[in-house]
Amino acid sequence: MGCLGSSGLGEQAEKLADEYLRLAEQNAWALVISQTWTEVHRVNSRVRDALKAKGLLGAHETTVQVFDRLDLTIAQKRDERFYPQDAVIVFNQKVREAELGAKGKLGGILKSSVLVEVDGRFVTVSNKMLDRISVCQPRELPIAEGDRLHLKANRRLASGRRVTNGEIVTAKAVHADGEIELSDGRILDKRFREFLPGYAVTSYGSQGRTVDYVLFSDSTVKAATNAQQWYVTISRGRRGVRIFTSDKEQLRENVARSGHRPLAMELATGFVPRRGVLLWDRLHGHLLRFGQRAADTFCRLKLARRRHLKTTQKHEHKNTRMLGERPERSRRQNRTVG
Repeated sequence: MGCLGSSGLGEQAEKLADEYLRLAEQNAWALVISQTWTEVHRVNSRVRDALKAKGLLGAHETTVQVFDRLDLTIAQKRDERFYPQDAVIVFNQKVREAELGAKGKLGGILKSSVLVEVDGRFVTVSNKMLDRISVCQPRELPIAEGDRLHLKANRRLASGRRVTNGEIVTAKAVHADGEIELSDGRILDKRFREFLPGYAVTSYGSQGRTVDYVLFSDSTVKAATNAQQWYVTISRGRRGVRIFTSDKEQLRENVARSGHRPLAMELATGFVPRRGVLLWDRLHGHLLRFGQRAADTFCRLKLARRRHLKTTQKHEHKNTRMLGERPERSRRQNRTVG
């Protein structure tokens, strides 16, 4: 279809930025999608530099401190080794004396909780509430008029309006007090700093989003691509998709690979579904538009029901066979006695 372009690894970001600029000059909404955060950060920087050089962003820019959320599991939040030295803990929900949006430092790891220092006081966050905090790393981010920002938290702003995790917004101006005015009239107060550049996102972050064109930047981490991730990526663009890769043959192999993750029951029992695997993988890919958790849960329940039906049918067949053999066994015994 003419959507795929193969180039050297050093030229990939350059060609992608040129294509982004071409679409921007046509007032088309383009979004770059990649598999890894490393690639997302690299592409964000390269695309913004290209827009700046072309004069498509405001001449005046202001540097603000933002918080880059680390994707830690509950178990990792219980391990001090996963906290960078400059880590900042942000409260996504109210916990004891810590209000929504409060920020603090790690105070220590206790037996059944995590201790967070907030404004000189220690707040105990139990293990059951660790999903209410996010571990972030501070970064310096220059913002100019026209910059796109990828919001990373749900919050009610000081004005009463709301922002949603995953939104991509456009900055209009940065005020002297640190507030950021958006093109839609909302104002990000200086307490809200959970956002990143919004030119490139991961495939997971692009779920449920529709744009004019998708620019797929294939990462050098080849294991990050699979059939499900590929389907989500290429189905975001309503008008077209552009694919940038340094290894076309490797990408072809990766997108044919299933992203099905074995269930704990399968690993424990040694059961690996063979028949119908492709059907479930395809169904899982379609369901990803409703979210990773919904797709995993639906397919897990369907596979569990299928195993239950097979087990029931096997027992019924065995019982029927045993009942059918009893009369024959009785006739043999009678002939023996006779």
